[in-house]
Amino acid sequence: WEGVMTDLVGSNTFDVVPGNGPTGEFVDANTNRPLGSTPVAKSEIGTLGSGSDYSVFLDHLGIASLDFEFSSKAGTYGVYHSIYDSFDWVDNWGAANDNDQQKSAAFTYMAAAAQIEGVLALRFSDATTLPFNHTAAAIALEGYIAQLRAYNEPDLDLSPLDEAVATYKAAAAATCKDVGALVKSGLGPDNADAVALNERLSLTERRFLAEDGLPSRQWFKHVLQAPGMYLGYAAEPFPGVSQALDDGDADAAQAQVAVAAICVTDAAQYLVGEM
Repeated sequence: WEGVMTDLVGSNTFDVVPGNGPTGEFVDANTNRPLGSTPVAKSEIGTLGSGSDYSVFLDHLGIASLDFEFSSKAGTYGVYHSIYDSFDWVDNWGAANDNDQQKSAAFTYMAAAAQIEGVLALRFSDATTLPFNHTAAAIALEGYIAQLRAYNEPDLDLSPLDEAVATYKAAAAATCKDVGALVKSGLGPDNADAVALNERLSLTERRFLAEDGLPSRQWFKHVLQAPGMYLGYAAEPFPGVSQALDDGDADAAQAQVAVAAICVTDAAQYLVGEM
């Protein structure tokens, strides 16, 4: 992220519109910490729900996805999907905050978003090693498990999932060393070793798919996150386990712990090149 901001403005401070534009540090919506800061927090990588184009890519195909937005301090987007969701509304009130309402500022946000997405795509296209941070993902999974423990289900054994995530975290650390060694070697992205490493970095996400899909909704295959069955767009971590717990079915939850643990272990093995 720091690289994207450096390409745009020389730092992670993006001064576009004084007073009412996307100014100041960009922060993670889950942690309110500046993007790219260290150490990584357990909630640094949030769950993606539904209602957007990424649903099919992530939930069904296992393609890593990104979602970002600018949000207003003034409150929710009350005209969404209504007849009042018009050019005039966006032009006059679309970027209002607590202090002022600067006309046309919303379109500046849109332009800033396009710039960010464009530079991000360019950085991916010519990176020697693709910027996938599996250590951050493993830390996030520890946080997801904590959410399962919050159910306080006495008959649920989460140790298989704990072990799988620990294995994945160790694989991420080993792969991080591989990335450092490749960058230090000065080899380009077309080198065979770089190609193989980038495949491991980018395609590990596919290993989080359960072949049979989630119970009662087989189209959804991702075992780490999916929209909750009764939550609309909102997502749940380890959805097979979470949904079973929501339904009060401890046996089904335990079976889904096993499914998720197998997928996470499989991902760890793939990440270090053992598959």
